[in-house]
This record gives sequence, structure tokens and C-alpha cells, in this order.
Amino acid sequence: MGIFADRLKQAMQQANLTSAQLSKQTGIGRSSISQWLSNKYVAKHDKVVTLAGVLNVSPDWLLGTSDVATQPTPEAAPIPVAVTPTPAVDPELVTLWEQLDQTQRAKLVKKAHKLLAKAQAKAQDSAPKKTGKKKKKKKGKKRK
Repeated sequence: MGIFADRLKQAMQQANLTSAQLSKQTGIGRSSISQWLSNKYVAKHDKVVTLAGVLNVSPDWLLGTSDVATQPTPEAAPIPVAVTPTPAVDPELVTLWEQLDQTQRAKLVKKAHKLLAKAQAKAQDSAPKKTGKKKKKKKGKKRK
């Protein structure tokens, strides 16, 4: 098994956290954590930093570039930050997103905006339109 997967598993055991609990505390999808634990992928740097913070280990240790597991103790107390809970996201979507490079992500976001605009336009077109006047039918002879 890979160093990252082994150390992630070890840190989770020391913190007495399941993958579901770690997912809740970090905002990272359970499927991503599962794939990291099974050594299918290695987390990107921002996710490693998030995991290390919750698990109280150093990011370098998680990645296997350091043998020192604990983070250095900060001299000043951290400033509390209000954390907005992340909305529930389909884990498959997160997994796919993490596999895309920056160009592909930009294209996907552009496509999503187009889809939303199209859906909004369709909703406006299907909404009943209120007009003050009713159209009158013309009376006349029918042509043959």
C-alpha cells in the first residue's frame, strides 16, 4: 500500500475517526477518502492540508516526505473563523472534478453556466404570460 494511504489510515485510527466522520469534519467527499485509503489516488495538496489539520498531523508526514507526524505548535492562538457548511455534493461529481485539470474545469464551469441559462430561459418561456387584452378572432369568410 502507498505511504499516503498507510499514513492516512494510521492518523484516522489515532484520531479515532471513521471515513464518514472525517468527511463531515473536512467537507471532503467520502468517496474521495475511500479512494485515497485504497491507494487509488493521492489527495491534492489543499486536501492534504485540510486532512492534516483535522487529524492533527503535518501534511509532509501524511505525504511521506517527513518522519515527524505532529504539526509544530503555533505560538499564538488561532483566530476563530466562521465556517460555512458545504452543501451536499454528489460524490461522483467531486471525484470527476478532482481528476480534471484547470482547463477542463474551466470548460465544465462554462458549460454548467450555459445549461443553467438555458433552463432559466425555458422556465420563463413556459410561464403563463399575462396580457391585459384578449385577442379577438376575425370574422370573415373562409377561403377554399
